[in-house]
Amino acid sequence: MKPENDIAGTATQRPLLSRDFVLLVAGQGISLFGNVMLRFAMSMWVLDETGSATIFASVLAISIVPTILLSPFGGVLADRVNRRTIMVALDAISAVLVLASAIVFATTGFHIVAIATMQVLLAVLGAFETPTVQAALPQMFRQYGPATMRQGMAVINQVQQLSSLLPSFLGGVLYAMFGIRLMMIIAIASFAGAAALECFIRLSAPDRGDEELPTPLEDLKAGVRFLIKDRPNVFRLLLFAAALNFVLIGYSGVGFPYTIRTVLGFDATVYGIADGLIGVSGVAGAFIAGLFAAKLTMRWLPGLMATLTLAMVPQGIVFLLPVDAWTKLVVLIVFTCGTMVASCFTNLIAVPAIQLSTPEAMAGKVMSMAAAVSMCAQPLGQMVYGWAYDQMPVAIVLFITTALFAVLTVLMVPLAKQFED
Repeated sequence: MKPENDIAGTATQRPLLSRDFVLLVAGQGISLFGNVMLRFAMSMWVLDETGSATIFASVLAISIVPTILLSPFGGVLADRVNRRTIMVALDAISAVLVLASAIVFATTGFHIVAIATMQVLLAVLGAFETPTVQAALPQMFRQYGPATMRQGMAVINQVQQLSSLLPSFLGGVLYAMFGIRLMMIIAIASFAGAAALECFIRLSAPDRGDEELPTPLEDLKAGVRFLIKDRPNVFRLLLFAAALNFVLIGYSGVGFPYTIRTVLGFDATVYGIADGLIGVSGVAGAFIAGLFAAKLTMRWLPGLMATLTLAMVPQGIVFLLPVDAWTKLVVLIVFTCGTMVASCFTNLIAVPAIQLSTPEAMAGKVMSMAAAVSMCAQPLGQMVYGWAYDQMPVAIVLFITTALFAVLTVLMVPLAKQFED
C-alpha cells in the first residue's frame, strides 16, 4: 500500500494532467499567441503613424469599452451554455473577423478608424470568452480543493506568459521586415487552431439544479446581490483590482512603449526585444509563483504590493539623471521586469480567492463582474497616462505611479486580513 501522502500527491497531480485541462490550456495559449501578435502589430502601426501617446492610448481605451459593457452578459451565458461550445465558437468567429479585416485592409489600406473597429469587434468577442474560461477552471478543479485550484491557475498563467513571449521577441523583427499583414495571417491561423483543439474538451453544461431559468437581467442582479451582500470582502477585492489595473495598465500598456519608442527614440526592433525581455520575466514569475502555488494566500499580497512600489523608485530616479538613452532603457526594463514578477504572484492569489468564494452556478457571472470592474479602470488609466506622458516629464509620471502603489499597499493590509480570517 502506498503511503497516505503519496496517494494525496497523486490525486493532486492527476487533474493537472487530464486531457481536458491540457486541451483547455493549449487552446488558450495558441489563441493568446495570435491575439498578442495582432495587438503588437497594431500598436506599432499606430505609434509609427501618429507618434502620439494620447492617440495610442485612445485606440487602446476604445477597444476595451465593449469588454467592460458586455462581460457581465458573457458571464450569464457561461452559466447557462456549455462552456466548451462558447470557447470554440468565439475563437472561430475571431479567425473569421480578422480574415475579413485583412481583406478589407488589402482593398482600402490601413487607417486608424478601421483598426479601431477591428479591435472593438475583437473586444466584443473577448467579453464573452474571458468569463467562460475563468468559470471552466473551477468547474474542472473545485472538487480537488484550493491547492489544486491554485496549481491549475499557475499552469494557465505559465502557458499564457509563454504564449505572450514569442510574439514579443518576433513581433518587432516581423513587423520591420514584413509589415502588418503577415502578423494578421498568424493571428488568423492561431484563432482557427485554438477553435479546433477546444472542440475536443469534455465539459458538461453548468449545473443549475432544478431551479427555473431566470431572465439574463435577473441573473445579473443575483450576481450583484451575491457580491455586495453575501461576499462583501470579494467585492472589496474587486475594487482593489480595479485600482491596481488603473495604475499597471497605464504605466505598462501606455508608458512602456511610448517611453521606448517616442521619448528614448528606439525603433520597433529594440522595443520588440525590450517587450520580449518583459515577457521572459513574466514567464519566470509565473513559474516561480507556480512553485509556491499551493501555499499562496492573501497574506502575501501586502508584501507584493510593497515590492511593486519599490520597483518604481529607480525608474523615476534614472530619468532625472544626465545619462544616455541606453542606460535609461536598461533600468526601465530591469525594474519593469520586477513589477511583472510581482504581478504574477498577485494574480495567482487574487483570482483563485474569488473563484473559491463563488458557487458553481454563479461562477461565470461573478468572474465576469470581476473582469468588468477591473477593466473599468483600464480605459481610464490608459487615457490618463496617455495625457500624463504627453504633458509631463517621464520622471514625474513614474514618481506619481510610485505614490499610487504605496497607497494601494496600505489599503491592502486590512483587506488581506479579512480573507485570512
